[in-house]
Amino acid sequence: MYHAKQARRPILKRTLFHFLAVFGVVFPAFAAFAGKASAGERIQTPTGDLRSTVLADLKPHAGASKTYNEFWTYQFYLEGNIQVVLNFSRVNLGSFKSPVCGADLTILGFKGANYSVAREYDKKNFQFTDSNQQLRIHEKIWFDGKLPDAHHVHFATNKKDVGYFLDLDFSDILPGKVWGDGMFKFGSSDAVGIFIHIPCAKVCGRLAINQDTLEVKGRAYMDHTYQTDLAPDLVGAGFRYVTQSGPLEVGYVMDPVGRFDKQPVGYGLRHAEGGFTLLKPSSLKVVSKSKAMGANVPTVLEIQYQDGMKSVLQRSQDRLQQSTLHEFSGFAKMAIKSFMGGEILVFRGMGTLNGAQPMAYNYFSVE
Repeated sequence: MYHAKQARRPILKRTLFHFLAVFGVVFPAFAAFAGKASAGERIQTPTGDLRSTVLADLKPHAGASKTYNEFWTYQFYLEGNIQVVLNFSRVNLGSFKSPVCGADLTILGFKGANYSVAREYDKKNFQFTDSNQQLRIHEKIWFDGKLPDAHHVHFATNKKDVGYFLDLDFSDILPGKVWGDGMFKFGSSDAVGIFIHIPCAKVCGRLAINQDTLEVKGRAYMDHTYQTDLAPDLVGAGFRYVTQSGPLEVGYVMDPVGRFDKQPVGYGLRHAEGGFTLLKPSSLKVVSKSKAMGANVPTVLEIQYQDGMKSVLQRSQDRLQQSTLHEFSGFAKMAIKSFMGGEILVFRGMGTLNGAQPMAYNYFSVE
């Protein structure tokens, strides 16, 4: 297991942005998988069936609350056993902090080391242009391209004497898919939206730390999520997975907190010659777990789908285990834990789907 190299973040409020942005959506993982809770407020699944995503899905959605947050999350799997996670985000923390936008980059396995950096900007920096489907956070941090025909991402920044650079061009992009309107409604007032804009694509370009530059190529996945409240108030667990060979299967599933009923939130996609099949989860079950970073973390999770099929996800090799609060202690750590509802532990790595098919996973746990 590698350890990420990060710049220190001495400002508490700035760190809260990083606390949110590092994970795409702050869905604490597996805390709620261990047992069943009594039925509560109803969760409504999306209206409609599987359809292709369109521009209206990709562009920023209207924020209707003071704690509305939105994320565009990329997972890159590059030759040389390099994994990269890139988030574009806009974050609202209610009365705690003025709205901001930002981006963060995590690199796993760059010449034997991990790196991560987060940048935060005033909300006026956040711009989306329909004509070229460009989302711009900063002049050196953006994505653009009319999906599914073209796409490009660019991230370049310097922080604490370390330079970070990623520039990737996409090709052979599978069309984005979404379950109906993409909206999972929580009770009468809250909602989470999930859109898978890039189930799979080829990428090529450059990745660099300081002046150490690699020409890279590999595969990519991207989803887009938003929520009307801070995630710990809505969801108690979450898991992303992307297969690395054989038939493509991707998924993002979550478990609501106890005040809601136990309908899982999220969906999966399974690709075959005839196109994509929508996987609608009906239940989540922890088959086994082990101790990691002082927490009981599932090693095998079973997702049962409404059509009778199931996916068994095995966590085999954590390439990253990290607390978002590893740089803090005392009052600062207590304040963040109190505001966010816990300490998030991050687990990213490689495992298997249904006992054989290699997959990458990305999950996180609140303690």
